[in-house]
Parts: sequence; C-alpha cells; structure tokens
Amino acid sequence: MTDIRPKKSLGQHFLVSERIVNSIVELISVSSKQAVVEIGPGQGALTWPLSKTGARLIAVEFDRVLAARLNSEFEKNSNVTILNEDFLKFEPQSKDLDKFVLCGNLPYNISSPVIDWTVKNRNRITRAVFMLQKEVALRLTSSAGSKQWSPLAIFTQLYYDARLCFSVPPDSFEPPPEVDSAVVTLDIKKEPEIKNALKFEQIVRRSFKQRRKLLLNNLVPDIIPDSQTAAKIFRELEFGTKVRAEEIESSKFLELTEKLVSLNII
Repeated sequence: MTDIRPKKSLGQHFLVSERIVNSIVELISVSSKQAVVEIGPGQGALTWPLSKTGARLIAVEFDRVLAARLNSEFEKNSNVTILNEDFLKFEPQSKDLDKFVLCGNLPYNISSPVIDWTVKNRNRITRAVFMLQKEVALRLTSSAGSKQWSPLAIFTQLYYDARLCFSVPPDSFEPPPEVDSAVVTLDIKKEPEIKNALKFEQIVRRSFKQRRKLLLNNLVPDIIPDSQTAAKIFRELEFGTKVRAEEIESSKFLELTEKLVSLNII
C-alpha cells in the first residue's frame, strides 16, 4: 500500500515501525473470543497482526481510497470488517457489539473527540489503546497538581485508569510528524456515582476556562454569585481561596458540585 500518499488534510501519518506495531498489539492483547474496533487503520499496520489473532475485527476508515484497498486485501478474512465511515458517527450497537477493545493511531485533529466518544461508550469498552500526540497523552494521563491536569483528564479518569506506556519518535511514521507521539492505555474501572453529571461538567470546564486565574475568579460570578460566598464554600471544602483548578482532584470537584447543588447555587 506504499503507493497511496498520506493526505495532509486528514492528518495521516502511517505507522511503519514494526517494533512499535508489535508493542501496541501486545498491549491490545486480544483472543479469538473477543472483538476489536480499530480507528483509522490506514495502511493496515495494526490491522494485519490483529486479524491473525482470530478476534472479530471492525476497522473504521474515513478515507475512501484506503477503505477500498483494505476491503480488497481483507476480503478473504471472515473475521475482518472494513467500514468506510466517520468513526465519530460509528454506533457499536449497529454491529451488535456488546463488549470490545478499542484501538487506533489517532489523527491529531480528532484525538479529543475520540476520547469523548470513548467516555460516552464506556459501558461497551473494556480497554482502549491509543497512539496520540505526546502532549495530549501527557494531559490525558496527568494528575492533579501538574500543569497538564485538565478537563480531558478529569472526565476520562472518572471511568478509566489511564496509563502512558511509551513514547514514539517521529521516524516511526511516514511521513514523520513534527512532534513526538505516545501510546496510552485506558482500562475501564468501577464507575463512580455522580448525581449531577451535567452540572459537574459545567463546573469543571468553567474552572479551567482561564488556567492562570484562581479557581475563585473563574467561578465568580458565572457559577458562584460573589467572592464572599465562594470564599465561605472554599473554606468549608478546605480548598483555600488561592487555589487554581489544576490543583483540585476529581473527587474535590465532585464535592464542590454537590455543595453548590445543595445550596441551590447551580
């Protein structure tokens, strides 16, 4: 498939390192009794070794030319289905997928939407293995107190254990991207009880709206009506009025949400 040129408009960088491919397939770790959904198979670097596991494999490719080529190459593989569609519109139930492993070398321009999709469909996903821009991988796997802590990490880590496994240099791709990449795993964990999920999301996003501002200043007056009320609530939750959003753990954001709801502030 080397005669197909990567499309810059689709953010295509084809994985060509056999060593990296083997490492990713090892992380995906599926058997013939499982199902796998691959996002953006491209030239099939992961698709080929995954097809040999005997697992039911559904590969979703947006590029019409690549999808057609893959369909031709895998037409004799009864366990492989190639779909030419936008993954963000993919509905697992349409293919009778109950539980599956999700994987892919994600185009940088759709990484965050794919992660949002992964959170939304968490009841069906047992594990996700993604190649991401390293900057995004660091944010996704960060913890409170770091500069990378963000809504992306908070919303994902509520439901998944996120782990950065290894970095991937640019020369592992054709053409080489201008930045390093990294592979992360997301393993489903026991879901927390969130009584006011939409309000929780609203508070978290507002808290990070301007990262350099204090948490109090981000929340007043859009969420909390005035600084005096905010200061009182912060003291009760043991935040401190000089705290920034990046210092607050997910559990504390949940406490803040419940406190604001109980006071009919939000």
